[in-house]
Amino acid sequence: MKKDLNNMKKTITCMFLILSTLGCGQSASENTTKLTKSSKSDNFTGDALLTGYITNNAESLPDVKIVSDRYRAHLFENRNNKTLHYKKAQGRLDAKKVSFPFKFIARNIGIGTQQNSQNPIASTGGFNFAGVQVHDLNLDIRNSSHIVVGHRGKTGFTVEGKNTVNGVSTVDDIGANMAPTGRADIKVVGNADHSLTIYWQQPNQDVDNWQLYDGYKKGNGRLPGKQAKYGKEVYIGLITYAQGSKGLPFVGTCDSIEIYEQVINTTLN
Repeated sequence: MKKDLNNMKKTITCMFLILSTLGCGQSASENTTKLTKSSKSDNFTGDALLTGYITNNAESLPDVKIVSDRYRAHLFENRNNKTLHYKKAQGRLDAKKVSFPFKFIARNIGIGTQQNSQNPIASTGGFNFAGVQVHDLNLDIRNSSHIVVGHRGKTGFTVEGKNTVNGVSTVDDIGANMAPTGRADIKVVGNADHSLTIYWQQPNQDVDNWQLYDGYKKGNGRLPGKQAKYGKEVYIGLITYAQGSKGLPFVGTCDSIEIYEQVINTTLN
């Protein structure tokens, strides 16, 4: 009996330590919680319509499909800033529903020319981006977080981070010419405490060398300002947008997305 009680105490202690770690953010999702690649992942094979996504404001950016094994959004006009994601403006989002904790990776995402999506568009002082957005399940609420690649006004070839809470946006970037091709790999880790940790790297399908997002040299992988209080599930997906008309037309593309979620196995006794 005494031995059984001791074993029970050890088990409870271990469970407490695990749960405590899961509440600590980045290390929990990356190291403690086992995440399994989800069937929600997408390699964007062939030439086809984009299916299997929750799409918000499709009319703001109608030409989005799969072209030559890539997600491809053709942004050719931006009347009334209809594609913009900033403050109360919400352009198009093509997303999947995920549960915390999760990991989302977008490979080789960014902006390019109409003729060749892998050729960078010149920086003209405009705001031209493609990237990843996390959004509250209520798409009518202006609560989102995003990490995008492209041109931010006079800061060209950069990676921008933004938090929007109830229509109030806070934004920063990692500096000019940090993404010289106008493209990057993006990783968003949704931690067990519903916070987000952001990573990026130069596009590389073979070797990962992730760097924490470093807006304003904080180096902590956090997006600027206050993050929205997300529930246990969120939408996460791809956005392409502009502010104004400088730099148009262009295309936003992505080679693939990888989604990893926690798989909970239950055993009936």
